[in-house]
Amino acid sequence: MHNRRADAIGRSSPARRAGVAAVLAFTLALGACTTSDDSANAVESTLNVENTPGAAAAVDPNATTTENAAAPQAFAAGAARLHFAPIVGAPVEKVTALSRRLSAAGAQNNIRIEPSASAGVDHEIRGYFSALSENGQTTVIHVWDVFTPSGQRVHRIQGQERVSGTNADPWQAVPASAMERIADTMLSDYNAWRGRAA
Repeated sequence: MHNRRADAIGRSSPARRAGVAAVLAFTLALGACTTSDDSANAVESTLNVENTPGAAAAVDPNATTTENAAAPQAFAAGAARLHFAPIVGAPVEKVTALSRRLSAAGAQNNIRIEPSASAGVDHEIRGYFSALSENGQTTVIHVWDVFTPSGQRVHRIQGQERVSGTNADPWQAVPASAMERIADTMLSDYNAWRGRAA
């Protein structure tokens, strides 16, 4: 299995790191302003987010940086419009890889990723992550709750992504490619559910 690590922040210039830090500060402030319901709390406690080494409290996958900013995309009629709430449980550099792939794959799957829960959004997606290492491999557990604009949970997508290798901080064993596969799987599962629900 190809094991590439994304270390864009470490190789970047001080100005770029400052820009990423500003986006992160905004994202964390935004995450602190969101409210959660009992189902979100249940998922977080099930995944044991607070005790996962290296996990960020919440990171917004919608935050746009120069790396994931893209030219406006043309979408077919009936394109889904999604907003992602801040991701809970995964470190910033892992969410960055996930976010880039969500943006690219969203357009390929006729899914418009909206930067905010604006009018016309079909669903808000709340993602919860945890990683654990055992028996020579690391497993990323991911749960995605799909909410209507009125706040009603209508669907849950969940899965696991396994990679070879372990680390005291399990997230250090997770390459960017694993996060990209999670993004692809999530969008594919969402489209399949949306097709059945229509």
